[in-house]
Amino acid sequence: MHVYPQTDRLPGEPLRVRRATAPFALGLLARGMLLALTGALTAGLWPLFLLGVAVWGWPPHQPRPMDVRRVLRAAWTERPPPPGIPPLSRAWLSLRVLQRVTLIPAHGLAWFLDELLYGRRLNATPIVAPLIVLSAARSGSTQISRYLEQDPRLAAPSMMMSLAPYLWVWPIAAALGRLISPGVVHGLLRRLTTEEFHQRHEGDPFLTDTLEIMFYNLRLHMIAPMLGPSVMAEDFVVAASAPHNRRFWEEDFVGYLDRLGRKTLLFSGPDARGQSRRLFVKGHFLDAADALARRYPDAHFLTVLREPASRLRSMLNHLHGNPFDESLGAVPWSWLAACLEDAEINYCRLEQRWFTRADGPARTVVRFTDYVADLEGTMGAVYRSCMGDDILPAHVPIEHAPRDRKNYAVDRTLQQVGIDPDAFTHRLHDYCAWCRSTPQ
Repeated sequence: MHVYPQTDRLPGEPLRVRRATAPFALGLLARGMLLALTGALTAGLWPLFLLGVAVWGWPPHQPRPMDVRRVLRAAWTERPPPPGIPPLSRAWLSLRVLQRVTLIPAHGLAWFLDELLYGRRLNATPIVAPLIVLSAARSGSTQISRYLEQDPRLAAPSMMMSLAPYLWVWPIAAALGRLISPGVVHGLLRRLTTEEFHQRHEGDPFLTDTLEIMFYNLRLHMIAPMLGPSVMAEDFVVAASAPHNRRFWEEDFVGYLDRLGRKTLLFSGPDARGQSRRLFVKGHFLDAADALARRYPDAHFLTVLREPASRLRSMLNHLHGNPFDESLGAVPWSWLAACLEDAEINYCRLEQRWFTRADGPARTVVRFTDYVADLEGTMGAVYRSCMGDDILPAHVPIEHAPRDRKNYAVDRTLQQVGIDPDAFTHRLHDYCAWCRSTPQ
C-alpha cells in the first residue's frame, strides 16, 4: 500500500491545526450546552414533522436515520492513519452530528411549508430541457457557469437559494436585501472561509455554485473528510462512491434538485419575451448523472476537460484550505492524497465513458486549453450547442479578465504530498488523450 507523507506544514504555509486541549475542552462543553438548548427548542416539532413525512415523504435535503447512525458509528470506530482522531475530536464530531439531528424537524417543516403553500403550482411548473454543467472539480466550469447564468433565458438557483431551499423564504430574503448591502453578505461569507480557500474559489452567495456541495452542507457529508481517507472515499467523492450512497444520489439528490429547480423557475417567472426559462445548474455530481438523464431525457449536459494532474493539484490545495471544521484544523495532507488520487482516477474514467457513449442525452464537451486560448470561440461553440445561438450574446466577454493565479498561501506540488504525477498521468493515458483531442 502506498504511504503518503504526513508533513502538514511547510515553511511559509498558514498554520491550521487542532486547538489546544484546554480551550478545545471548553468549546466541547459549550457545544454540548448548545445541543441541549436546540434539542429542547425543537423537541415539540417532531410530531408535526413526522406528520409531514407521512403526507409528503422524507424531505430530501435532510439526513436520514441510517445516515446518522453510520456517521456516528464512524466517528467512534474509524481508525485513520496518523495523525488519527483524538477522543475529544470524536466527541466534537459526534456533537456536530447530533446537533444537526435536532434541527431536522425545523428544516423539514420549512420544506413542508413550501409543499403546503405552493405544492400544486410547483407540480405544474415543468423543468424542460435543463442545462446542466456536469464537470470535474477545478476544471474551469465555475467561470463558464458565471457567463451562462447571466443569460436571461436561464434561471439558476444561487448559493443562498440552494442552502435555504424554501420558496416562502426567498421573498423575505429579497426584502431584507434592500436593507442589507451585498457587501455585508460578501464580507460575512469571507469571514467564514479561510484565505487560502477564498484564493481558489470565488464563492458568491448571489450566484450559482457547486450544487452537490450545497447539498452536502445540508446533509452530513461535509463531516466525512474529518473522519479519514476511507470515509472520505465513501461519502465525499462524486463518482464511484460507496454503494450505500445509491439512494443519496439517485433519489435524495435528484429529488432536491428537481424541487429546487421548480422553485427557482416559479420564483424567477418568465423571461422578457414571456417565455418560460430553462433551469441551469452546475456541479460535479457524476454519480447522479444517469438518474438525472432518466428524469430529464431532454436535458443538455456540458463538461469542461482539463488535464487531470493539474486539476488534482489544484483540488488538493483547495480542499486543504476548506474550513470543514476550524476547531479540528485542516484535513491532513496524507488523508487528502490517499483519497483523492484514486477518486480522480475513478472520476475521469467514468466521465469519459459517460460523455462518449453512443446512447444518452445531449452532451457537449469543451476543453480547458481552448477556453484559455480562445474564449470567444469556445463560448461561441457552447452557445451554438447548448442554446442554439449562432451569435454570441453581448453579456459574454470575448477576452479573459485579469486574474491573480499566483502567490497562493498554499500551493503544494503533487510530489510534496506523495503523489507521482507521471505515474498518475500514465494511469489516465486514454483520458489525457481525450483531453487533448480535437472536439467533434
